[in-house]
Amino acid sequence: MEMDVRVLLSDFERLYQKNVSRIEVSLKRVTDALHCRDVDRVPVLQMSQTILYPRHEIFFSREKNLCMQLANINHTLAHNTDYVPYLDPFEGVTVLSEAFGCSVEVPEYGDPWIREPLIRNKPEDVYRLEKPRLDNEVYRRILETLRYFEQETGYLVPVGATDPQGPLDVASLIWNNQDFIEACVLHKREVHHLLNLVTEAFIEFYSMQYDNLRNPAYPVHSFPLVGSGDGISVSDDEAVLLSPQLYEEFGLPYLNRISEAFGGLYYHCCGDYGFLIDRILQIKGLRALNGHMSPHEFKPEYIQRTIDRRVGIFVGISDLEIGWEGDEWSSDEVIDLYEQYYLPSALRASGGRGIVLVGYGGYFGYMDVQGEIKDDSLLVGIGGHVIHRNPLLNVVVEDKNRNFERVLALSEKYLSPLKS
Repeated sequence: MEMDVRVLLSDFERLYQKNVSRIEVSLKRVTDALHCRDVDRVPVLQMSQTILYPRHEIFFSREKNLCMQLANINHTLAHNTDYVPYLDPFEGVTVLSEAFGCSVEVPEYGDPWIREPLIRNKPEDVYRLEKPRLDNEVYRRILETLRYFEQETGYLVPVGATDPQGPLDVASLIWNNQDFIEACVLHKREVHHLLNLVTEAFIEFYSMQYDNLRNPAYPVHSFPLVGSGDGISVSDDEAVLLSPQLYEEFGLPYLNRISEAFGGLYYHCCGDYGFLIDRILQIKGLRALNGHMSPHEFKPEYIQRTIDRRVGIFVGISDLEIGWEGDEWSSDEVIDLYEQYYLPSALRASGGRGIVLVGYGGYFGYMDVQGEIKDDSLLVGIGGHVIHRNPLLNVVVEDKNRNFERVLALSEKYLSPLKS
């Protein structure tokens, strides 16, 4: 299905005007919640998305990238939610490692990946690396994408920096992952040299992006929009492969530098990082965590420890894609667990403070797809997940609104005894 930016932007302006009061209230509610201030109720981000093109095509066309995001925003604004629109010019997790010289490939229906790391079993090769020049081709490409997003939308929609992967993540793409982890024990000096280079490049690259944006979005990627204009979101997925002691040595110092440079840090890590959470909560200027609850990921018992440190949390649950792998979980069982265990546990642990919830379907929410959907259709959504079996496919707006109100009602039910 082809779309035009002008048509999508016209729809956006209509929906925005219809929701302008709600959006203003939601922006304050979400910002206050993630900063652990009092809120009138727990914010709930209920999302929707669609598919306009095969996944890989958005990485070769700024127009398709923008059209997909505008279409998703419009689908979301059509139903009840605390979502506040912004544009996330996602170019993949490989951007900064590509600037260092890594060769990148975009597979069909997938996201960019590194074909060949620059370092394998020769740790001394780190000393041959140079920090990317400020005028390198990758930086210029990203800045042009940011300009395109802003100019095409008339600066109406806030635009964020592209996928900020933290120093550990970038280093593990530049240096073959297994060898990198081993080097954290056997070749510490070389690892610190690389992490220092990557951190300096990160600060330069993302400072350039925000310096060039006229209507910047904060903190972006893995978090909802906040109205405080502080901090940057950082993905730190490599952290779960390190021990607490190694993380304290190779993770914290570099994230502290980034947090200081950007006025705060919003933290994302995939998987179950509970064994690191006491270290993560030591990050200077830490604003909030992003956690995904499932049997194999973020546990409800981590929530109170986080909020007790006055660090907010954006917490969600998916339908089936992540953390619920295997035939033992049906979609109905997952939704029941969400309503009967995960949601109540999160609310009780937080007491309704310092937390932003994701509604049904997880961070990607409902999937609205036009046309006939066959069993063998390959529909790939955000993050590269195959979604044609999504139990929340093509849900009508009225049912989306009822589900949103159900989450609010459950919130009130489980928080009322705590308030009294």
